[in-house]
Amino acid sequence: MRIVFDIGGSVLVPDDPDVDFIKAIAYELIKISEDHEVAVVVGGGKVARKYIKAAKTFTPNETFKDYIGIHITRANAMLLIAALGEKAYPFVIQDFRKAWEVIQLKKIPIMGGTHPGHTTDAVSALLAEYLQADLLVVVTNVDGVYDSDPRKNPNAKKLDRITVDQLVEIAMQAESKAGGSGVVDALAAKFIQRGKIRTYIVGKSDAYHLFDVVRGKHSGTVVEP
Repeated sequence: MRIVFDIGGSVLVPDDPDVDFIKAIAYELIKISEDHEVAVVVGGGKVARKYIKAAKTFTPNETFKDYIGIHITRANAMLLIAALGEKAYPFVIQDFRKAWEVIQLKKIPIMGGTHPGHTTDAVSALLAEYLQADLLVVVTNVDGVYDSDPRKNPNAKKLDRITVDQLVEIAMQAESKAGGSGVVDALAAKFIQRGKIRTYIVGKSDAYHLFDVVRGKHSGTVVEP
């Protein structure tokens, strides 16, 4: 299989880099790459949001602030590259075509953000579409898709299996609420829908066992195209 992994920045670097987790996920990715083609997109997470918030003091330019976030995603990506060692391409990939070339070299391409206005969730969905990936695995700080925000509603119900149309609807509802955020943003969900990409959305605990996740053994949400 060809698999794209979307690793949230807040999972990789909650406040400080989670070195043990980075080591664990690097081990899993290397193990998976022995039998499958692997590409990874890394997010900016809380650190990126802190920088963007600070930048608001100095400029109202949203595109400029997006570029700050992109730089943070690429710093996080470099951490994973370091952990993967010789198995990873040694530079952060910034172009989908280059990612394809790196896969042909039997290396793992690692990406961060690419363009202003696109989250790394959207980047990973576009990368999966471009590579015609068999599977997209989204690793986030929530252990799946819920019918409402589990951080605010203790009675929220996890959805074990949904359609991509349901994912789009849930993502759009989350973004329509003030301060709302979902496990996948609406633009990414629409790219997943367009690309008809089979997707697993899992939490950090499952990410320690990505080798099992790609075989369908996880406690997250399966999104059927």
